[in-house]
Amino acid sequence: MFKRPASIRARLLAWIGLPFTALALLALASSHLLLTRQINDTFDDMLLNAAKRLERRIYTVDGELHINMHYFSVSTLGSRGQGKIFYRIREVGGPMIAGFPGLGDAPGHLEKPRFFDVAYAGNDLRAVAFTFPFERSRQRTEIEVIVAESKEARYILANEFMLTLSGLMAVGGLLAITLALLAIYFAFAPLNAVGQALRQRSPNDLHPIKGEAPREIQPLIASINQLMQRIRRSIESTQQLNADVSHQLRTPISELRALTELSLKASQEPETRANLAEMRRIAEHASHTVQQLLKYAKTRSELLDDTRLEALDLTEICQLACTQTATGIYQKNQELAFDMAPGQAYQVLGDPIMLLWLIVNLIENASVHAGGQVPYRGSIDLALAREGDAVVLTVSDRGTGVSEATLSRLTERFYRDNPHAPGSGLGLAIVEQIATAHTATLHLANRPGGGFRVAVAFPALRESLPDAPSRAS
Repeated sequence: MFKRPASIRARLLAWIGLPFTALALLALASSHLLLTRQINDTFDDMLLNAAKRLERRIYTVDGELHINMHYFSVSTLGSRGQGKIFYRIREVGGPMIAGFPGLGDAPGHLEKPRFFDVAYAGNDLRAVAFTFPFERSRQRTEIEVIVAESKEARYILANEFMLTLSGLMAVGGLLAITLALLAIYFAFAPLNAVGQALRQRSPNDLHPIKGEAPREIQPLIASINQLMQRIRRSIESTQQLNADVSHQLRTPISELRALTELSLKASQEPETRANLAEMRRIAEHASHTVQQLLKYAKTRSELLDDTRLEALDLTEICQLACTQTATGIYQKNQELAFDMAPGQAYQVLGDPIMLLWLIVNLIENASVHAGGQVPYRGSIDLALAREGDAVVLTVSDRGTGVSEATLSRLTERFYRDNPHAPGSGLGLAIVEQIATAHTATLHLANRPGGGFRVAVAFPALRESLPDAPSRAS
């Protein structure tokens, strides 16, 4: 399986979005480290200030140390009522004055305040410890103070900062992506305009693309114009080849048929006449095949110039087709009926010669193949009808029909469902090409009561639709 290539828009978004995302993640990680450090330093300073306030509350009574806690409570500005405070005050080398005896000691010596992490009563704490001198009964002693605070407030504050920062970055990212999409849209606008102009063109419009365009896409436009010029030359060569083939093949085949007819009139020997009759049949088949091949080549949709299409009334085309085929139809003891609603317009946009070929091919196809292995002796019905915004041409017979398994193959070149009848196998292939060139829909089906039915739905001209304003209005 081939991997579907990514669009240029997706690649640009990836090149813009991925570095931005990487930088945003790096910025978040750096911000988290810096904010955590700054928050910890701020909380440590407040914790130390809270611990030093205890220093001023120690006093002596009859030589014993006491602490005044009536008008003082140990707290920090950052706890916001969410943390827990533990403390311990004791005389160095002596008894504890107040606090929690199980609170762990600080590591190392306390020449200066020391911050450390400690666990107590299932809490993860940040603690500060320091010592200060104290006069007791004219004796100098050292007092050790440890104040510890749980880390919930630090975590909550850091998380709030990071959440706010992440939200701002997310908004900035969305804004950047929006601006990138707008920039990409406006950058691709000239390409989209060229693509829209090409999509609105007829498949046969091979004129160069004109108009101002940014320098970046001018080489692309030049390449497209060169390609269309080569295609136009190829089509012109094909059309010229068709004309040459038409002249070079039809003339000798016609001469061969005429010579065969003269020989048949001059010869009386049965064997010779049988051979000449077979030659005449082969020449007629070759002539018919050449004509069908030329029609097939000329009806290719890419050879049809939409600018030369004209408004036509299918009624007139159908009447002309009936006139051309009526003699052959009646000679085979068949009937040809044309049905249409009186006073109804059946106008379509098309090429009159191609549409005539289409109708004649459908009538002749029904005449030759409707009976299957035996000659057909029934009626061939030609009808025009309006179905919504479409003009539907129907050609049907009351013959044997075709196998349901072969319906989808009837428009293949040189495929013949009935090998017992003469033909080139190109009739319905030509019909399909002409229908495609006129943006019509071809539908092949067996009739419920027996026989075969071909329906071609053409887009109706706007002027011919009911209640549509005319060009003069």
